[in-house]
Amino acid sequence: MLQKPLSPTKFEAQRCSESRRFLVLARVGDKSLHKSWLTDAPVSRTWDLQLNAYGKNESLFRDGDLPTVFDNGTKWDSIARHFRAHPDLFDRYDYIMLPDDDLLMKAADINRLFEIAVEHDLTMAQPALTLESYLSYPILLRMPGFRLRYSTFLEAMACCIKSSYLRSLLPLFERHSSWGTDLVWGLLMENPAFRAAIVDEVPMTHTRPLYTGPLYDTLAERRVDPRDEVRVFTASFENLPPGMQIYGGYLANGRRVGPFEVRIRNAIGLLNIAGRSKLRFNSYRMGFALLMRAFTRLRYRPEQLRAVAGSAMAELGLGAPSLSSVFGMAPSETTPSGRWHPSSEMDGGNSIAT
Repeated sequence: MLQKPLSPTKFEAQRCSESRRFLVLARVGDKSLHKSWLTDAPVSRTWDLQLNAYGKNESLFRDGDLPTVFDNGTKWDSIARHFRAHPDLFDRYDYIMLPDDDLLMKAADINRLFEIAVEHDLTMAQPALTLESYLSYPILLRMPGFRLRYSTFLEAMACCIKSSYLRSLLPLFERHSSWGTDLVWGLLMENPAFRAAIVDEVPMTHTRPLYTGPLYDTLAERRVDPRDEVRVFTASFENLPPGMQIYGGYLANGRRVGPFEVRIRNAIGLLNIAGRSKLRFNSYRMGFALLMRAFTRLRYRPEQLRAVAGSAMAELGLGAPSLSSVFGMAPSETTPSGRWHPSSEMDGGNSIAT
């Protein structure tokens, strides 16, 4: 899929600041909400905006600080091509955020997301979802009283990633849809504990109903079933944890909390707001699951995923080598290799693993 750059106007070129160390690279269409991210003047942005567009109306995509690129692929293969064509972006920016175009956010909140990522030396971070959001995973709902919660799962819709790590993830993105990526990308790094977080201090609203939009139309046209990709991902690792684990965090007052307290607080908070979310039943289920995990997962600490020898991920060089290939040991009991692991479903409410 060829990319077509849109040369910036003189004004656009001047807006790009050499001193900004953060980039928001947004995949946008004709109905994009990215203009809302720029409207809370007089906030001074600490980040540059670049648009990677699949829309047809070029006049809608002249808000960026860097030249707009047009690419008619899906989000992740387009982003992979974007960085393959412009690898200098990894050196120019410390963190890069990759939001969808159906999100309502403010410039000041995006500033704060990058600031918190730096303050806590996070490799990955994402804003929490407001109650008004369409959502798949209740664990991502904004929890009052928290600054951030450390999580093994960050969703693909608006992740902020340290540039050096993002570079290593490009092979994951060079797929049809990259469904399942968000189940594993927070655990592919070495020593993943306390490196990925849901940032409750920074809210965003997901405005589009689930499983709608151009991506799903494209997948249908190509007869691609994203669930097949999820199966490939989950079968490729021998120690993928069951469920989405919250195992620590910081309260709004700056106090750090451990695995038991964070889960109890998260559970109570989620149960209090579940009735007002767009995913009520699943939110209640997740709240009770967190209460159980406060006891059953008390000693849980994230570890780097180990790729099953000969699997798709092992061939890409992602994750640590499997124990069976290094020491001749059997795969971890956490996720038997080759078995369908429903992490993409269980914390959405279809089943609950504790």
